[in-house]
Amino acid sequence: MDLRQMTEEQLVDRARAVLRNEEIGFQPLCDLAKALKSYNQFGLARRLIGRALQHEDLPADRKTRLELAQQQALATYKDSDLPVRERFERALEILRNADDPATTNQETLGLTGSIYKRLWEVDGEISHLQRSLAYYRRGYQQGPSKDHGYTAINAAFVLDLLAHEAAREARLAGVPSATADQYRAEADAIRLELTEVLPSLARQPGASGLMNQWWFLGTVAEAFFGLGRYEEAGEWLQRAAGLSGVPSWKFESSARQLAALARLRLPEAGERAKGSAEQGSGPEMEGPREQARAAASKVLEQFLGGSAPGVRSAAIGRVGLALSGGGFRASFFHIGVLAYLAERDVLRSIEVLSCVSGGSILGAHYYLEVRKLLKTKHDHEVTANDYIDLVRRLETDFLAGVESNIRCQVLSEFWTNLKAMVWPGYTRTRRLGELYESAIYSLVDDGEGDEPRYLSDLFVMPKDEPPTFRPKYDNWRRAAKVPMLVLNATTLNTGHNWQFTASWMGEPPAGIDTEIDGNYWLRRMYYWEAPRLRNVWRHPLLRWLQPIDYRRVRLGHAVAASSCVPGLFEPLVLPKLYPGKTVRLVDGGVHDNQGVASLLEQDCNVLLVSDASGQMAPMDQPSDGRLAVPLRAFSVSMSRVRQAQYHELRTRRESSLLRGLMFLHLKKDLDEAPVDWVDCEDPFDASEEARPTDRRGVLTRYGIRKDVQEHLAAIRTDLDSFSEAEAYALMTSGYRMAEHEFERCIQGFPEPCGDPPAWRFLAVEPAMSPGPTFEGLVKRLHTGRLNFFKVWWLSVPLVVVAVLLAAGGLAGLVWAWARWGATPINFGTVRSVGISLFFLALALTVTPWIGRCIRFRKTLGQLGFVTLGSLLAAVAFKVHLAVFDRWFLRWGRLEQVLKRGVGDT
Repeated sequence: MDLRQMTEEQLVDRARAVLRNEEIGFQPLCDLAKALKSYNQFGLARRLIGRALQHEDLPADRKTRLELAQQQALATYKDSDLPVRERFERALEILRNADDPATTNQETLGLTGSIYKRLWEVDGEISHLQRSLAYYRRGYQQGPSKDHGYTAINAAFVLDLLAHEAAREARLAGVPSATADQYRAEADAIRLELTEVLPSLARQPGASGLMNQWWFLGTVAEAFFGLGRYEEAGEWLQRAAGLSGVPSWKFESSARQLAALARLRLPEAGERAKGSAEQGSGPEMEGPREQARAAASKVLEQFLGGSAPGVRSAAIGRVGLALSGGGFRASFFHIGVLAYLAERDVLRSIEVLSCVSGGSILGAHYYLEVRKLLKTKHDHEVTANDYIDLVRRLETDFLAGVESNIRCQVLSEFWTNLKAMVWPGYTRTRRLGELYESAIYSLVDDGEGDEPRYLSDLFVMPKDEPPTFRPKYDNWRRAAKVPMLVLNATTLNTGHNWQFTASWMGEPPAGIDTEIDGNYWLRRMYYWEAPRLRNVWRHPLLRWLQPIDYRRVRLGHAVAASSCVPGLFEPLVLPKLYPGKTVRLVDGGVHDNQGVASLLEQDCNVLLVSDASGQMAPMDQPSDGRLAVPLRAFSVSMSRVRQAQYHELRTRRESSLLRGLMFLHLKKDLDEAPVDWVDCEDPFDASEEARPTDRRGVLTRYGIRKDVQEHLAAIRTDLDSFSEAEAYALMTSGYRMAEHEFERCIQGFPEPCGDPPAWRFLAVEPAMSPGPTFEGLVKRLHTGRLNFFKVWWLSVPLVVVAVLLAAGGLAGLVWAWARWGATPINFGTVRSVGISLFFLALALTVTPWIGRCIRFRKTLGQLGFVTLGSLLAAVAFKVHLAVFDRWFLRWGRLEQVLKRGVGDT
């Protein structure tokens, strides 16, 4: 079959067959690699080109070998299956080995410039951008007509990037930037030359085919666009849009490049500081600037066929939302953040949803609701109210699921307790995942009820999209984006991040730096590539017990892996998924408790981070116990990781790699002051020493009392029941914090119109300020830091009962000691004990069958003990759920808190 008539799936199957050593000629091999690149299948293309370079029919001429090496370098640096830095370094090495360092080959120079520009996008090092310009500039100096302006137009774009950086630094110093002006002048000169050379080149005899080449037309259009000649740019873009068979990703790539250029040349008012010394930033320029911005938007809209969502996507950027770990405390805080984002109509723009631990529990619930919405409504039918209603269901249903006390349910069923103790492969973690599905996800009205949900079935296919729809490449033209759900866990084998999505599972290569990380990484795989149904147990009697199908991974199990706190829950075990290895997964917070790495990996440049993790609190008297010291040291280490991660994000924002960054956390705006030493004669004075960013007072800038926010930050990070008062207070905190921070940090979204929705959780807000109900709420929030016996501290009668029980128990111990403490215990003589032990050892050694019998009886005894333990645990937890947990939830109802004088129940 002709490659041009083959679908992407057929090309992939053909490539895999070739890589399994199927015979193929040299030219068909090269053609297959070229066809795969057009579908962004760079991993397969790279391997095929490598095969071509070893082919027996490879021509001996240097030109062919150089062209193949250039294509191999291109496929290598764009191969997302390789670690980020490794793929760039490999690509550069390929080019160095294939061409002379002082080369004048424009293709080599252009590829090298592209690699260094991508390196800048990864780490923000300005030296990479400068090196990128050096290579692009060398290519441009060979003559723009030779490579149809490729290196020239990219040199101009990098010059604008450098001008933006120089202007920003000068603006911080309060002075004009001559360097920025020089960069912009050089960029304009290059573009002006391209507008003269390239159109005339297309009119030359034999060059008429250039007018049918997408990138040639786009290069000319970008040159006019960068000069502000939007009408001429629009004409060339319309010619490009009129070409047949152009894949959607090319439209997106061109639109995003032009939108970025408009943003560099025509920054929004919010991106320029008041009193900026940058040329053309005064108030008198706002009118012409707004007119130019409107003209640029009109050109983009015409280019994309009137697609307003496409223009908006290009202007705003790729938006990602990270929901941190922190148990159900984090989940409820995230609901408040989601509520405000729904109110601002931001949720429809979320393209990547990265979740960790408690964020994964809620994120999966939210994803199921979005999946239902997008499957039942056309894109043009989805409104902001749909997302508001969606979050309202989360507000109600998620709390109802949490009130079932999932932590206690894990141990409240006799048969599941027994199964976890004796059944190979069944653990409390798997039970936890089943409870997530039955108690929470079954509440989603998507027609699946209590049936297990499998990740491979959760790929969202919107109602109005063709079967070939892929969110990463097709989302840009939709108003209601299909979010990519990423559930993050941690691999104990390697210490790397492990991801579950609706398409694949495994360790993403983006977070692996081979320069300092010497561990192997467990390649991620699509579910259809995973090992088929197989039994992993060796013993013949166990082969029927627990078959594993890695193509059918349950959503609940993936969420449980992301939230199984080490020490409290066993790792999720994936045996025989990789040869000779048993994969064990634990809480994703061990590696990245905020989930931001997954957003950066997916090229998000607008980051919304909701961090409700358990931040390390100060200790006046840290313990020196054997367990307390390593636990505290681990907290210190995680705190340092969190700080380093935040500083990296802030650096990316300052260097314009991120267009927007909203980072929320539970301790935001809380006061922290230095502590004076004993007998200090120069005490710290907050009024004199306060930094400009400090804000002393009772309230945070987002309107929550600081003492209330401190209580919220200290609430337990657990998976037990949360009362309505606790949940609503956390939601309110997340909502108010997002309301305050969004306007300061994120640009490009329209202003809200109309009255805000009446969120149910905001009914707790009056009790969060001094008044008749304030003490009752504070008492419940203060008690919320406890993992056990919360209800006992909320009730005076229960406190009295607890004291009486403790006193009775102590009295019983004193009486028992007085009654039997002096009674001698006859253990027999040492000689008789020694003889008995000798004969027992002899029997076990000489007569194995006796040993087996003894062990058999011991096994039966252990089984009886396990059965009894399972029964007692089930009874104890059922009593707790039926009595004490109900009291706790009833006393935590909002109407109870809002009653006058409920400080004591």
